[in-house]
Amino acid sequence: MDTSLTAEDETYLRGVARSTWRFFERFVTEEDNWLPPDNFQEDPSPVVARRTSPTNIGLALLAGVAARDLGYVGLLELVERTEFTFDSVHELERLNGHFLNWYDTATLEPLMPRYVSTVDSGNLAGHLLVLKQACLEAIDRPILSAGLLAGFADTLDF
Repeated sequence: MDTSLTAEDETYLRGVARSTWRFFERFVTEEDNWLPPDNFQEDPSPVVARRTSPTNIGLALLAGVAARDLGYVGLLELVERTEFTFDSVHELERLNGHFLNWYDTATLEPLMPRYVSTVDSGNLAGHLLVLKQACLEAIDRPILSAGLLAGFADTLDF
């Protein structure tokens, strides 16, 4: 069975990827301590859920890795965004070393009710293992690659 993508499929998927990264560019900013919001509601009116969880944090870190792989950010931006997120994560209150399930992204305060979610903790642990591997592999990757050109094209197209 042929599992290769058609040009149309690849264009579609790159558009979805670029649109997804745009969410992280728009909402994971200094204003929210480089932590991702839980969600963004477009309709009936735009509302950002300015709370985050360990799962959301891990997904934002991996979104940065994917953005570099796709040419949407360079290595320096990936490193900076990752460092900014970790700086904030170090400030988050914990229970016996475990992250709580919800935090306000603007104040870093835990949200009520305070509890530890083993699912979210496990998700973050898995995301951090993938992030570590991506960082180790980045050492041997060229800083400039053909992927950057494709990423620039995606940014212009979408």
